Amino acid sequence: MSSRVLQLGNVSAVKTAAVPAAKLEPLVIPVRYVACGDIVHATSTALSTEVVQVRSVVLPHTGSAIDLKLFFPGAGVVRQHGVVSQTMGDQFRATFTDCDEFSRQRLYALLHGREVGSQRSQRFHTDLKVIVREPGRATTAALVSNLSRTGAFVRLERLPARGRVVELELAFPGEAVHESVNAFVVHVAPGRGIGVQFIGATGAFTSRLDEYLTQLSR
Repeated sequence: MSSRVLQLGNVSAVKTAAVPAAKLEPLVIPVRYVACGDIVHATSTALSTEVVQVRSVVLPHTGSAIDLKLFFPGAGVVRQHGVVSQTMGDQFRATFTDCDEFSRQRLYALLHGREVGSQRSQRFHTDLKVIVREPGRATTAALVSNLSRTGAFVRLERLPARGRVVELELAFPGEAVHESVNAFVVHVAPGRGIGVQFIGATGAFTSRLDEYLTQLSR
């Protein structure tokens, strides 16, 4: 698997600028990784030119080899080999093992907005029905009022605590069978709802979500 940045359109390479020492920058983008033969859809929480931090339902073992795809909105896909260097809570860090100077320059440029205007996934307003399930609590009917490829804002009265993992069952229009995804509560707004980050999304969920977001963008 190539470690170069793919599908970047007409973006020109950064050829002369020196890349500063690696520093993890907060960044939420979709991530797909393969570890021990398992394919997992997740999201990043931070990134540098040498390390990615990923939030995932299932954590790979420290020391495991890992193949990663980092999806930069509007800028394409970065593919990297790495090794899991640290696990903490529901997150892990993977250190890139074959990141050459070209790839380091590309990652630095993407992180600092030289090649894309914004690193965040585009958000759309919606009124999507959703069922919220939290272990040990009753199922709650709610509404998604803001949605992106990596997360959502869910309006509901009984609020899970920040840091909890909930299951969301989204009722996409025209679908008889609802799509489910686990989500990490990253923000709690008293009296309003919760901001969540999707974790462990299946390929089917991601595909249906992308279709729906395309409809919203028209």
